[in-house]
Parts: sequence; structure tokens; C-alpha cells
Amino acid sequence: MFLNRLKKKEKVAFLELAHHIARSDNNFSEDQKIIISKYCMEMQIEDIKYRENKFDIYNTLDKIKSQRSRKIVLLEVMALIYSDDFLHEEERKVLEKVLEEFDLNYNLSVVYTQWAKSMLALYIQGNALIEL
Repeated sequence: MFLNRLKKKEKVAFLELAHHIARSDNNFSEDQKIIISKYCMEMQIEDIKYRENKFDIYNTLDKIKSQRSRKIVLLEVMALIYSDDFLHEEERKVLEKVLEEFDLNYNLSVVYTQWAKSMLALYIQGNALIEL
């Protein structure tokens, strides 16, 4: 929804983070693949080749400099995290690292979580309306 506002370098970093989160619970689901594909369409860039053994979360997060971009990234990864309606332990650990590295308040993540859940619910409802 807001990813088009990121700079090119930040978009790639976002995709690195999204792939890492999607795989962190050892279940890269079809829903998560679809979400990442939609992220790519929104940002108008090709998907990356994620290499888990070369991924460094701190290096990736360091590429996202402004507070505005950091908030966009946090907001958008929330939708990915809650796409299965559950916060897995490994996803929680990644989320904590993101909040710490971005110097964002935990309470902000609570509000972002609720927003993401609401948006996911609206998306599901919209698809259901189309099928009626």
C-alpha cells in the first residue's frame, strides 16, 4: 500500500526482510508467496533471489534510513506476519529486532498490528464479495 514511497535500495531491503520473515517459521506458504508477489508489483521491481545463508538482518535494516521509510517497512511486514492470523515465535523475534534497530516504540507495533489485521480482513471480505 505504501511501498511505492520507498527508494530503490529500500525496496530491495524490504524484499530481503519480507523473504526472511516469510521463511522464519519454516513454512513459506502460498499466501506468503502471493503477498510478496503483490509487494513486487506495487514497487514495480522484480523479486529477489533470497539466500538465507547470506542474509544479515542488521545489514538489511541498515539500508532503510529515514523514520518514514522505517514505519512503512514495519507497517507492510505486519501484513505478511499476520497473513496466517498468527504471530509465530520466530516471526516475533525478527519483529523485535526490527523495532530495536529502527528505534521504534513497541506500542507503535501494537497499533500497526491492528491496522494490518484490519486490512487483511477487508481484503478477504473484498474477495468474498467478488465471488458472491
